[in-house]
Order: sequence, then C-alpha cells, then structure tokens
Amino acid sequence: MGVLLRYVLELILAWVAWRFISGALQQVFTERRSTSEPRLYTDPSKVKRPAVTGEMARDPVCGMFVSTELSQRLHHHGQTLHFCSRECMERFQKQGTGAGDRGQGTGTRG
Repeated sequence: MGVLLRYVLELILAWVAWRFISGALQQVFTERRSTSEPRLYTDPSKVKRPAVTGEMARDPVCGMFVSTELSQRLHHHGQTLHFCSRECMERFQKQGTGAGDRGQGTGTRG
C-alpha cells in the first residue's frame, strides 16, 4: 500500500509541476509577442509601405517601372530620366548615350 501511495503522490506532484512550468512558459512567450520587439519573420501583408505616388516611368537600364516622385533622377540631353536604383543610374552614366535599347530593359537589376 505504501508503494502505491508514493507512486500516486509522485504522479500528482509531477502533474502540478508540469502545469506550473507550462503556464510560466506560455506567459513568457505571450508577453514577448505583445511587445514591439522585431521579429525574424514579418508577414508581408502587415508591412506598411509608402503608397506609390506620381506618374510611373520606365528605368532605361533594367526596364522596371518606377514612381517619378520616388525614383533616382538624372537630367540627360534636356530630358529627365528616372531610375529604380543608384546602381542603374550609375550603369547608365558609364554606358553614356549608347543605350540603344532604352526602355527595352533586359529585366535584370543592379
């Protein structure tokens, strides 16, 4: 009888300890989620991005469409050219005016 009673008491003690530890862990992780700490993964649908404003123009290097208000700009022969990135603008400047397929981008960036 003593062995059975001891076994039941150990079982109850283990169950109480498990409930306490799991409750404490759940509270820790719940509090962590509620704070504004950065997370490793952010749902793209919840990321606030600036709205695209202004007209759209085509990058003469890669062919990507960019907002005329948010793009990199270069004045070239009396015309304002819009680029998706500084890298595309620098590539255009290195090529000079020899961009024969202007606006017919290859689809590659950078």
